[in-house]
Amino acid sequence: MKLFFSRFNYKSTYKQLIFNLLFLFIFSFYASAQNTVNCINPKKIHQKHKYKFIHNKYLDNLSSLDSLQPECYQINESENYRTQDDSFIVKEKINTVWQKYKSISLKDAYCGELVSLGFVYSKNKKKIYYLNDDYEGIREGQIYFIRLNLLGGFKRIIVAYEVTKIDEEKKMMQFCYINKGVSEGSQKIYLYKTKEGFTKVEHKTFYKSHSKLRDQWLYPKFHKKIVSELHHNLMKALSLN
Repeated sequence: MKLFFSRFNYKSTYKQLIFNLLFLFIFSFYASAQNTVNCINPKKIHQKHKYKFIHNKYLDNLSSLDSLQPECYQINESENYRTQDDSFIVKEKINTVWQKYKSISLKDAYCGELVSLGFVYSKNKKKIYYLNDDYEGIREGQIYFIRLNLLGGFKRIIVAYEVTKIDEEKKMMQFCYINKGVSEGSQKIYLYKTKEGFTKVEHKTFYKSHSKLRDQWLYPKFHKKIVSELHHNLMKALSLN
C-alpha cells in the first residue's frame, strides 16, 4: 500500500510539473510577442504619416521595445547640459492637479496642434496603448512616442521618452529622452501648493545634443511652446470635470 501511494504521488507531481512548464512556456511566448516592433498596429495610429512612428531612428534594427533605454540627465556632467524652466499656476488644489496629471486620458493630453501621439508602450505590462484606448494613467516604465509638428507642420519630428520616476511624496514626475534620439536629458515636473491654496507647476528641462546651434537657439523656442501646450491641455481637462 505504501508503495502504491508513492507511485501515485510521483505520477501526480510529474504531471503537475509538465503542466507548469507548459503554461510558463506559453505565457512567456505571449508576453514576448507583445513587445516586438512588429506588433505595433499602424491602423490604430490616428495620424498622417503614421508609418513614421514605426520606421524611425528609435526602432530601426530593433527587435524588442524593451531594448529602448533612457538617456537621463547626469548631475556629474551638469556643465554639458542646458536648462530651461517653465512654470504655470493652476487654480485648483494640489491633490486634484496631481491626480489629474497621473490619470489624464491620452486623448485629452495630446489634443493640441504642436504635439500628437503615436502610441505608448508599457515595459512593465508588455502592452501598447493607442490614443483612444482605455489607459491606466501615467506609470513608471512607459515609453511615449510623440510627433512634434513644427513650423506649421512643415517639419515633423518623432520623439520618444520614458517615464523614469513618479514621486508621490514630492509630487514629481521625471521623463527621460530615449537613446538614439537627437536630444539627451530629462524633464521634471514639480507641483507646489501656493499661499492662495492653488497649485504651481514647475517644468524643468535638462538637455543636450551634438549641435550647439540647435541647443542654444532652436530647442528653447520650440520646447517652450510644446511644454505650454501640454500643460494647458491638462488645465482644459480639469475645467471640464
